[in-house]
Amino acid sequence: MNAQTVRSYEFKNDYLYVVIRQMPEQGARTYLYCCGINTTRFDPICWGKAGICSNPAFKGLQQMRADVSSFAITKNFQTRPAEGIDCTPFTPRGDGWYRENMLVTDASPKNISDTLEYSVLDLIKTVLYVCAPDAKIPTKLPTSPALQKWLDTFNVKDYVAAAPPPIARARDQK
Repeated sequence: MNAQTVRSYEFKNDYLYVVIRQMPEQGARTYLYCCGINTTRFDPICWGKAGICSNPAFKGLQQMRADVSSFAITKNFQTRPAEGIDCTPFTPRGDGWYRENMLVTDASPKNISDTLEYSVLDLIKTVLYVCAPDAKIPTKLPTSPALQKWLDTFNVKDYVAAAPPPIARARDQK
């Protein structure tokens, strides 16, 4: 039996992850695209910035998935649903994670590398557009620890998980 090398492109930190893993059983140029965002970690950044039932991190991940599909089309490869394929063996575990996945087909390793960088920057830009509109988004993808440290700087200083956001407190005091 011949062992086959499976390429994996990964960006993971406590806030988010994107893992793009080769799926040779689906075809030589097919990859499983797994992404997730830890809404609990983003809460101190997003606190008080959006309305009820409108979590910018959650919405940002959904938007990023659509943006990656659009990006793929411009680079001459495709995305499609990955129904029934599980990403959990190689993605972070724990509470607070919202996850998405899809298949990427007809992609070269260069396409996948570009997609990884595009994905992370697009997600950060989308979430911070609402939560920290004055943030200067990096033009090049920093390392995972550097991005985590940078995101930590946007945490609301007086964030308390149990307290209502400032908007709700102000409304309730009227």
